[in-house]
Amino acid sequence: MTPRVAASQSRGIVVVGAGLVGPVAAMYLARRHGPVTVLEQRPDPRGTSTRADRSLTVILSARGWRVMEDLGLAERVRGLCLPLKGRMGHLPDGSTDFTPYSRDGSPIWAVERRRLQHLLLDAAAATPGVELRFGQRVHAIDLDGPRVTVGDDSGTHRLSCTRLLGCDGARSAVRAAMVRRGARERVGTLELAYQEINLPLPGCDPEIMHYWPAGDALFGAFPMLSADLFAGSVFLRREGPAPSFAAASSPEDRARQFHDLFPQLTAHITDLRDQLAVKPVSTVSLVRCDTWVHGERAALLGDACHAMAPFMGQGMNCGFEDARTLVRLLDETGDWGAALARYQDVRRADGDSIADISHEHYRTMSRLPGQSETELESAVIRRLQDLFPGRFVPLYERCAFSEQSYASAWADEQALRRVAHALTRSHGTAVRDLTDDQLRRHRLLV
Repeated sequence: MTPRVAASQSRGIVVVGAGLVGPVAAMYLARRHGPVTVLEQRPDPRGTSTRADRSLTVILSARGWRVMEDLGLAERVRGLCLPLKGRMGHLPDGSTDFTPYSRDGSPIWAVERRRLQHLLLDAAAATPGVELRFGQRVHAIDLDGPRVTVGDDSGTHRLSCTRLLGCDGARSAVRAAMVRRGARERVGTLELAYQEINLPLPGCDPEIMHYWPAGDALFGAFPMLSADLFAGSVFLRREGPAPSFAAASSPEDRARQFHDLFPQLTAHITDLRDQLAVKPVSTVSLVRCDTWVHGERAALLGDACHAMAPFMGQGMNCGFEDARTLVRLLDETGDWGAALARYQDVRRADGDSIADISHEHYRTMSRLPGQSETELESAVIRRLQDLFPGRFVPLYERCAFSEQSYASAWADEQALRRVAHALTRSHGTAVRDLTDDQLRRHRLLV
C-alpha cells in the first residue's frame, strides 16, 4: 500500500545532510538568502550514543580556517584542536623520517570529527533562519520543483523549496536524482579499508602525526585532545592475500597479522584483540560526478560530488571551500543560475585534482625506502624546492597552507616533476653532484 503523503510544506532553501558541510552551507546561506531547512536521516548525534566510541580525526587547514573565520567560529573551533607541525615516519629498521607540514613551521590542526560536528550543529541551530530536522528519510526528489519527499515518525511529507543543496555524502540522494536526469557518476570503494585502534605512544611527540609504513599496509596515529592517547587507524587491502582484512577474519587472526606488520606497536596496545573484535572495519567511498548542478535549482557539495581517499586530510576542507565558493559566486553575480554554472566550472576540476592527489599520497606514505623507482627524482625535487623556494612550493604546502586552486597546485606539481625527470634523464645519478650554482644556471631552470 502506498503511504499517504501529506500536503506540501513550503520551505526556503533545503539542505540535505547534516554532517559537516551541511551545517556550514546552511549558516552561510541563511545569513544572506533567507530560511534554510537542514534534513538529516540519522538521529541528532548530540543526543545519541551511536558510534560514540569512534575517534575519527579530521584535519583543518587554511581553507577550512577561512570558513570558520567567515562564520565567526574560529576561536571556538580552535579550542577543540591540536596543532600538528609534521609527520614522523617510523621505519622497520628502527630509524625515523620527519617531514614538516610547512617550511616555516606552521601547523595543521587535528580535531575529533564528532566534537567538530557537534559544535557546527550547535552553531547552525543558533543561527537565525536555520532549522535542523533529524530522522528525515528522503524517499523522493523532484529537481524541477524542487521538492523533497521525506518520511519520519509522524508520516510522509512533501517539502517544496526554492533551492536544493545535496550535502548528503557519498550515497547522496540528491546526486542520485541528478543521475536519473542524465548526470554521469563514478562511484566505487577504495581498495583499502581501515580499522581504528586507540593506543598510548610513550615518547612520541604529541604535536606530530606518527605513521608506520609497511609497503602493503600503513598505520597512522593522531594525538587526541580528550585522552592521553593517540587515535590510530590501520589501513590494509580489503581483499586478496595477506596482509588484508579478508585474509584475517577473526580478531585473533587480525591481532597476529597486526603484530607481523607492526611489531614495534603491539607492546603498547594491551587490549589489541578486544579492539579488533568490536571496532568495525570501515571502507572509503570514492565519488566523481560530471554534473554538480541542475539548472538554477540544485547543487551538490562535499562528498556528494567528490568523496576521496583521506590521506591528504583535504576532504572536509574541500567541502567547506565548496560552500564558501558557492556563496562568494552568489554575492558576485546576484543570480542563482549564473552562480551555480560558475560553481560547477570552478569546483569540478578542483575536486578531481584533490582526489588524485589524495590517492597518490597514500603511496608516498606507505612506501618503504628503496621501493620507489623515482627516489632520485624525488631527491632532485626536494633540492629544487630548497634552491627556488618561491617558485617550487611543496604540493602538500600548496594544498594545506594556501587557497590556491587544487587544479592549479596539481598542474604546478606536474610541471616540477617534468623538470626533475628531465634532469635525471640528462645527468643520471650524476645529478646529485651538480652544484647549487650549476642547478641555478641549468638551461631547464632559466
